[in-house]
Amino acid sequence: MNIYHTSKLPGRTVETTDGREFLWFSGTDYLGMGHNEDLRRYTRLSTETFGNHYGSSRNNSLRLDIYEKAEAQLADFLQTPAATIVSSGMWAGQLLMKEVETIVQQNPDITSIIYHNAPGVHPALWGHAFHRTKGEWSDWAMQTVRKINAAEMDTAHIICTDAVGSPMVRAFDFTLFNTIQNPANAWLIIDESHSLGVLGPDGKGVSAQLSENTLVQTVFVSSLNKALGIPAGAIWGAKSVIDTIRNSPWYAGASPPAPAYAYALKKLLEENTYAKQLSLLLDNVAWFGQQLGDIMLFESIADYPVFCSYNAALFDHLLQNGIMASCFPYPSPADAPVTRIAISSLHQKEDLDRLAEVCKRFNA
Repeated sequence: MNIYHTSKLPGRTVETTDGREFLWFSGTDYLGMGHNEDLRRYTRLSTETFGNHYGSSRNNSLRLDIYEKAEAQLADFLQTPAATIVSSGMWAGQLLMKEVETIVQQNPDITSIIYHNAPGVHPALWGHAFHRTKGEWSDWAMQTVRKINAAEMDTAHIICTDAVGSPMVRAFDFTLFNTIQNPANAWLIIDESHSLGVLGPDGKGVSAQLSENTLVQTVFVSSLNKALGIPAGAIWGAKSVIDTIRNSPWYAGASPPAPAYAYALKKLLEENTYAKQLSLLLDNVAWFGQQLGDIMLFESIADYPVFCSYNAALFDHLLQNGIMASCFPYPSPADAPVTRIAISSLHQKEDLDRLAEVCKRFNA
């Protein structure tokens, strides 16, 4: 696998250190927030008030209220009872996995816990009982529901899954979990890192697929450093769950994200900046689909900005034609490399036309 370096943040294009320029169709900056002027302005101005970082525990006796304000705004956007932000998406997942059994065991009737790990679930949700699961996600989900419905009432179930497949993109049907007969004994943990901001109504992710009873027992985690462009992570769900997280020594002992970014997140949500960027993104995705036509080259999802193939030769073909996608094994070196094309809000129609033309030429 060849490695390329750049000294500048990619946008529509990327310039490598050897002086070559490519159209850039990779990464996870789906809404183009890395170059968003509102985000830049808010972080620059708020740094004058909040400094470059906050060197303190969130649970200190003196607390910066911008974190609570940003969390309230995020919870309002997600239509969830409570949310908290932490330093990264990976830490959001691992923090929850360290405390999830404490959360589950608040039910005094529970005597045992079983974990159900989805195929390809991100390492952020790998807990101490993690084991790899193979096969199709839908088969796994239906088998998991059957196992839960057949289990004893004193057994709790922790279901860990991504909201959408990555790096090979897959759509998942979360309505399957609405058929759990005793949802009070099943906790659904969903990583929204690749869906928050780009999937579901107004970019709110997959929660709309869940029934009210299922949603009560669902906890979401996500990186905010993908579509939303905020170098932080988030956990959201029931207030009792978030209160347990905030009382955790793992939470108290970890540094928070820079407060200037918490302020920027609050302002961007208030002003519906993400909704505007999502509209641009959806328009770009639809345009590319129209130009691509009905060729069977990619794994993709309707209205989703990622197009994938296991054909590594596609990456080289794109590169030879001035387009840089990505192709590397993920999340471990032993995994099969995936050629992954990501469209962003920054792309112009001529960029998408060129991408479609080169892909059709490869397919022919």
